[in-house]
Amino acid sequence: MSPRIVSFVVAAIAYGVLLIIANLVLSGMRIGWLWGIVAVALFTVLISIVRPLLTKFLTKHVHEYTWVIGIATVLVSLILTVILSPESGFSIHGFSTWVWATLIVWVGTLIYDVVDDRLVAMAQKHVDSRRAKGSGTTSGAASA
Repeated sequence: MSPRIVSFVVAAIAYGVLLIIANLVLSGMRIGWLWGIVAVALFTVLISIVRPLLTKFLTKHVHEYTWVIGIATVLVSLILTVILSPESGFSIHGFSTWVWATLIVWVGTLIYDVVDDRLVAMAQKHVDSRRAKGSGTTSGAASA
């Protein structure tokens, strides 16, 4: 399996867990069942798009404060997910709920990034190992 696919699946699971935790802790947040699954996938795609865009834009201005980029990325992704999801599927109400939801997901993202880097490295090592074994048997058969 491609390391990028592994990374996306792990991200979707991690973000799903983080959003569920925020939903359980925060009374102003609601995640429906079916649309909740769609919202998690949407959030995963959005954060994957928003992160590089904000990093490129904000790095010039806040290069010493990378945590600002992380918080901004999560907040923008949450806002877009709420806008693109129906009210019954994914909603956040109240200023303090927005702040806490952003912080919960951001802190979880910090942990996820460490785990993701390790999983991608392990997956890439596995893929490289399989390719090396595959090319080794092919060249051995060709020379015989």
